[in-house]
Amino acid sequence: MIELFVIFKTILYTNIIKVNNNRVIIVLLTSLITLSLIYAILSLKTNKKYLLLFLFYTIFSIILFANAMYFSYFNRLISLDVFKQVGLVVEVKESIQQLISFEKLTLLLDIPVIGIYLWLLNKKKLPHKVFAINENRTKKLLRISAVIVVMLFVYMFSKGQIKAVVADEIYSFYANDAISLIKKDDEVQDVSVEEQKLKELLEKEYPTNEYTGIGEGKNLIVIQVEALQNFVLFKEIDGFEITPNLNKLVKDAGTLYYDNYFQLVGKGNTSDAEVATLNSLYPSLTEPTNNLYHSNSYYGLPWILRDNGYTSWAFHGYERDFWNRDKAYKAEGFQRFIAQDDFVFDNYIGFGIPDREFFKQSLEYIKELDNIDENPFFAFLITLTSHTPFKMPPNEKYTDLGELEGSLTGNYIHAIHYADMELGRFIENLKEEGLYENSVIAIYGDHFGIAAYDEEEKVNAEKITKERYDYDTMMNIPLLIHVPGEDLNNTIPTVGSQLDFLPTILNIMGIKNEKGIMFGKDLNNKTDESYVFPMGYIKEGSVILKDEMFVRDKALFENSRAFNRKTREEIDIEKFRELSERALEEINLSNYVLKSNYIDRLLDD
Repeated sequence: MIELFVIFKTILYTNIIKVNNNRVIIVLLTSLITLSLIYAILSLKTNKKYLLLFLFYTIFSIILFANAMYFSYFNRLISLDVFKQVGLVVEVKESIQQLISFEKLTLLLDIPVIGIYLWLLNKKKLPHKVFAINENRTKKLLRISAVIVVMLFVYMFSKGQIKAVVADEIYSFYANDAISLIKKDDEVQDVSVEEQKLKELLEKEYPTNEYTGIGEGKNLIVIQVEALQNFVLFKEIDGFEITPNLNKLVKDAGTLYYDNYFQLVGKGNTSDAEVATLNSLYPSLTEPTNNLYHSNSYYGLPWILRDNGYTSWAFHGYERDFWNRDKAYKAEGFQRFIAQDDFVFDNYIGFGIPDREFFKQSLEYIKELDNIDENPFFAFLITLTSHTPFKMPPNEKYTDLGELEGSLTGNYIHAIHYADMELGRFIENLKEEGLYENSVIAIYGDHFGIAAYDEEEKVNAEKITKERYDYDTMMNIPLLIHVPGEDLNNTIPTVGSQLDFLPTILNIMGIKNEKGIMFGKDLNNKTDESYVFPMGYIKEGSVILKDEMFVRDKALFENSRAFNRKTREEIDIEKFRELSERALEEINLSNYVLKSNYIDRLLDD
């Protein structure tokens, strides 16, 4: 009986995590290893063996369920590093509830059945011939299962499939992950090679261009909008304009709109978007960057502006220690962090303070910031209301979305429209308070809201995009930089990411980075090297170009795919091999900067 449950559960699990390659081998391997462990427990000479078996089966089921849930959001399995973040689960319970489905719950539903079955076996209350477990048979099955497992591993090695299987097979994945963690503690990098590459990066020149200094001497207000994707701009649903205020701002004089701009986040999501944006560094590959490196030295936007006379404040309407912001912001150079406990509000939307109240009360703090001295200020605002699961109260929904109403995509549209309305209101209030004309305003999204690997919502998103919703659309976020009073209005097609914000905005502000290191490029400089090396939700080594995208497989290059971003047609992957390796080198080099606290040495020199 238990064999059937194990096999069914394994097949269901591989379906949920979308195992496309070597699925039969993976199902066989997971099932046989699980059954081998079950038979081993049943062979024990103890009257507690049924209890031990129940505990093992429960843990096995929970691990499968947890990975199925995690995969639904992050498009990868839970690494051992991630278990350190288990405390965040309570904080984001609404987002987690959104991921629960009957299919995933099925991975847990058989636990009581197995429990009752084992209890009855232990009490000898089942017909012996039909249900009882024969000890000799169990030992034979254990030996047979073990032999088949060994044969499968030998076969995989001979066919060069071991990496592909390790990426998806649950036992192999965690064995490999544990080995990687042990190796990581003992690894010795070729420091001389890394140092030489960083020296070359430090010597990189950022030439001036037509936008150099157009924001010189002005305040800088940067707004990171929760889950704002680019595909919603200039889109309507039955005549309903999703982002009227952003659309207007794109068309206004003084605006530069970067429509080929992409997220660059790791396991820290929103907080990693902040790290990349403010510091022009790739986020950590293993854990949220703020968790691992909050005590590092940084020299990004807050510090650079401070060295040029600015006062730097950060604003966010959630708990100040979430994502370790309270510690990380100090290291990054913010002189004050206005967090949830600084705001007064009694109505929640989603996680906390509604954007309307957040912008309204933040403006009062910004007026205080403006009055500190005669020098300009830097205000960094992070919105919250448009966070998944995007549930808006009925009185904040501006229209009925028809067939999309009630879906995650429909909820997302409502939340983003609300965020857009409040952005528009905030800009108008800046004008009324006399803060608009002398401020550069930058607005961008932190990361996607609708996943390209969620088949149901992918279909819903395509009703808006009118084309295949793939990883490029998913990771494409807007960047608007608005300089009031400037006689310009351009859409910049250069492919870039949050990594490129720092060098781009510094040039606009007429400021040079004299001490730090930047992995990004100035998006306003014409260059032949226009690319993004994404990470986090797709495998590192992937590449986004202006007209093409390469999605690296999590195990084997040969299983990767590439497509034309305009026609959506599949193209040859081989042309991306060199760029893919370069992507891995660059991401690892940036992580070396974090691991070695390299910037601290730069500041000491």
